Amino acid sequence: MTTPEERNAALVQWVEEAGGCLHPSVEVYHDPVTKGSFRVKEGCAVNQGESVVTLPISRSLSYLNVICGHPDFPAVTHKIIQENTPPRDWFPAEFLREVEPHVIGRFVLMQEYLRGSVSAWWPYIRTLPQPEHVAGMLPALWPVDDLEFLVGTNAYVAVQEIKSTLKKEYKQAMKLLPDSDFAGYTRPLYLWAYAIFTSRSFRPSLIIPDAEALALPCEIDDFSVLLPLYDVGNHSPVARTAWRTDSETLLCRLISGQACESGSQVFNNYGMKTNAELLLGYGFILPEEEYLHNDYVHVRTRATDDDDLAGTHLVSLRPMTDPTSVVGRSKRLTSDDCPGIATQFSHIQDSLVTSLYEAITRAAAAAAGEQDTFEDSATMDDIMSGRIAPPVKERIVQALGSKLSQDLDVLEEVEVPTEGLSENQRLAVRYREQCVKTLENALRCLASDDV
Repeated sequence: MTTPEERNAALVQWVEEAGGCLHPSVEVYHDPVTKGSFRVKEGCAVNQGESVVTLPISRSLSYLNVICGHPDFPAVTHKIIQENTPPRDWFPAEFLREVEPHVIGRFVLMQEYLRGSVSAWWPYIRTLPQPEHVAGMLPALWPVDDLEFLVGTNAYVAVQEIKSTLKKEYKQAMKLLPDSDFAGYTRPLYLWAYAIFTSRSFRPSLIIPDAEALALPCEIDDFSVLLPLYDVGNHSPVARTAWRTDSETLLCRLISGQACESGSQVFNNYGMKTNAELLLGYGFILPEEEYLHNDYVHVRTRATDDDDLAGTHLVSLRPMTDPTSVVGRSKRLTSDDCPGIATQFSHIQDSLVTSLYEAITRAAAAAAGEQDTFEDSATMDDIMSGRIAPPVKERIVQALGSKLSQDLDVLEEVEVPTEGLSENQRLAVRYREQCVKTLENALRCLASDDV
């Protein structure tokens, strides 16, 4: 048996053997809360603009590693993969043609896991959460008793859709693989591979240079890429980072956009994601702080099959213009010159308020027989500042109040215990408590008479 520290040291050495490195002032640190993270060594520092990780793309793992060089796809070649193509048992051509690329990528990871210590990626795979721990990774894989703690939240609805999708993906893929050769590719192992890719992967278009040279039978972002060691960095929405890959050296660098002092954690930035998205995709949420919050309720205005909360509007714990509403501010469409947001709309994403305004005014025009000639001169700034007809504003407030009250009632109808909870259950309780608080704050402002 080896310790996490020994496995991490072997991972760093494996990256160095290919020409990469970890910043000499940075270490991979393990603790019970963050699990693995980057930390500045005592007495050291990382300067702004320095590379925290330098990773040869040849150490990446994805769909590319099985499609490039496959005898049935001779046109698909790239120097990235040619540098690191160990002997392999090829997947059937029909499997590669019929199965979605992101699903194939998971099967590639399964293949390397099943190879064990002979896998070229074993120094990386042995540092990952292992399949026996899958029940504690993402909500879609939680035991039923834990998942019940999310009932009534956005996350619970999304989990049901994800579980259904995963079941279909695995079943359809296995139909194209001969049982005699792929018996070890079990559904639990597929769920593990899903969790690893979902929580640790990167978009190829942001990492792979000269993507058009791949000549792939799909779009470049139809799959995702695992980046060993690079993926250790934890998320902060305020971290300033850059991801840059040199097209000549094929080295991908994680660059820190700020100085990091001795003993501090060195963060990556996964993008502007709400706690609902972080919970579903990474298995954690950011706590509410005085300087930052990440609590938003997602509101859908139309039916959709999306399982990633796409096409939703946000309701924020604090006003969307508040400096601590980092994700909310990033999604605002209202101009910086807007004279002021009406208090009633201050916690609501402007896209949602505007869509309600348009629906209400168009319905009124149609009722008056003016549908063909209807023109609306109100701008988003006008709408968000409340400079619209009072009856229309009142109807928007009523519609929002009805929807948010309904969502709050659903949350409060579910009684959850507060003692003797598992780690998953404690996480779910913290998340749902913040959902309740977010809706209460938004409803309080909707009931205000102030502009």
